[in-house]
Amino acid sequence: MLKTNYHTHCYLCGHAEGLPSDYIKKAIELGFSEIGISDHGPLLPSWTIRMNKDKMENIYFEDIDDAINKYSDKIKIYKALEMEYYPEYNDYYQELLTKVDYLILGQHALKLENSYFDIYKVTTIDLVYKYAEEVIEALNTGYFKILAHPELFIFRYPEVWNDEMDKISRRIIEAAIKNDVYLEINVNGARRGIVKSKEGFDTWQYPHLDFWKLVSEYKDAKILINADCHKIDYLYDDVTEEVYEFAKKLNLKVSERIEL
Repeated sequence: MLKTNYHTHCYLCGHAEGLPSDYIKKAIELGFSEIGISDHGPLLPSWTIRMNKDKMENIYFEDIDDAINKYSDKIKIYKALEMEYYPEYNDYYQELLTKVDYLILGQHALKLENSYFDIYKVTTIDLVYKYAEEVIEALNTGYFKILAHPELFIFRYPEVWNDEMDKISRRIIEAAIKNDVYLEINVNGARRGIVKSKEGFDTWQYPHLDFWKLVSEYKDAKILINADCHKIDYLYDDVTEEVYEFAKKLNLKVSERIEL
């Protein structure tokens, strides 16, 4: 099995550690064949826990470019960003795609009229539907290659997985397939604790058993396991291996590498 990871953060997002080059050197040490550096890209001026455009250009991109020059004979390195999607920024996404290899969709905040709502605090079915609408609209643009933690809407939802969750999940899965987007099994989510599946089994908050059982029904779904690492030692560890075993038990066909 090839070792790869396409969802990697660094200190510039304000809640991680290290430079991109630190993760790249760790990946080489671990025998990775490919790595994508994909920290949170600057978007709204009010979102201060992100790198700004100056840091993106002069620290983030420069460090990745330096690493490519130094280590390209040892590992394939991709330059990427993780972003939310809001249609008023379409020109900006198109501009970014001239500078990076791919964009990851990580819809962490829902746009509600003139405010933004933290997806980690979603507790109503109306907001879950809103999440699905925003994600599907984003996937239909063709800007994004990976959908990070697609089942994030379940994180604080107070009820056990139900038929509406099935319906919403299928819409997201089918939109990803239609637009040739990889669904991400997110290792970082496995660090966040255990909840119950609808059958009463223990599952992570995400990756959530019920969601990925649905994905297993879609043989043309494209799937990646990504570390979503915010610490260098989380690039590949025991939790990563647990998630690979989770995918294996569900007979999920996980791609070893990304195709752009």
